[in-house]
Amino acid sequence: MKKNLKILLFSCIFALALWLYINLNLSYSLDLSIPVEIQSAKSQALSEEIPASIDVTVKGKGWDLLNLLISKNLKYSLDISRLKKDSRIITEQFVNERLNLQPNVSVLKITPDTININFDKVSDKFVPVKNNIIVNLKDGYSIVGNPILNPDSVRIQGSSALINKIKFIPTETKIFNNINSNLSGIINIKDTLVNITKIAPKEINFTYNIQLSAEKNFDDVDVVVSNIPEDKEVLLIPPKVNLSLRGGVEQLSQIGLSDIIVKVEFNKIESDILGYIVPEVIIPVETSLLKIEPQKLQYIIKKKL
Repeated sequence: MKKNLKILLFSCIFALALWLYINLNLSYSLDLSIPVEIQSAKSQALSEEIPASIDVTVKGKGWDLLNLLISKNLKYSLDISRLKKDSRIITEQFVNERLNLQPNVSVLKITPDTININFDKVSDKFVPVKNNIIVNLKDGYSIVGNPILNPDSVRIQGSSALINKIKFIPTETKIFNNINSNLSGIINIKDTLVNITKIAPKEINFTYNIQLSAEKNFDDVDVVVSNIPEDKEVLLIPPKVNLSLRGGVEQLSQIGLSDIIVKVEFNKIESDILGYIVPEVIIPVETSLLKIEPQKLQYIIKKKL
């Protein structure tokens, strides 16, 4: 029985080896996406985007193409440190050398066929980070305050013309679901211009304060009229309002009437043509206003005696 199994196993291995030998000695075509790697001097800044990769179609025997597929260092390297200000590189002229292709592997097609190299004055500046983190909360929970990004800005370096157009740098998009506790971690900066700009740092820390959501009512909050001329006085009807705020349990427990401002600017009353005014409500940033009653206030403007 064991002898028969050994014979069967040997037959299978032999058949597989024969199949591989026959098929890998046949010719095939293969489509590859090759990353482009730029090497430049510190004083150089590219003013035009260079493709992040080139698409190459090659033809050769299966053995040689298999070596390409399993190669870990397959890349198209460009050393532009000695190039003139405006240069054009014919990609096909260097593909065999840069991809280290075997002599019997031929290139059928390469896209793009040329890469333009244009330089500009080097510039750098700090720009804010745009948060692309999405937090989906568990029912009954809320985000208290604004998420903390550390650092909240990054340094970018590159072509002056290009750097001047960049207003912010985004993080990678990351989604967190069903969150019911504080959230923190590290997220990468999304570098879409990897070959023509340098960004530091390339990752930042983020922190979210997540608390059980609650509501709190504040009654008889005074409404203040600001910037009243010295010769006038204003009577609001009513002079007080009731508010309802939503926020984290811990945060709401620390908020009192002194943390809430309800006000009306005199110039808005003076320019009103409807007969009522809507007050402005200023509340702590970690809370949201659910309702205010009444929403509209009437007024009487009187001259001081």
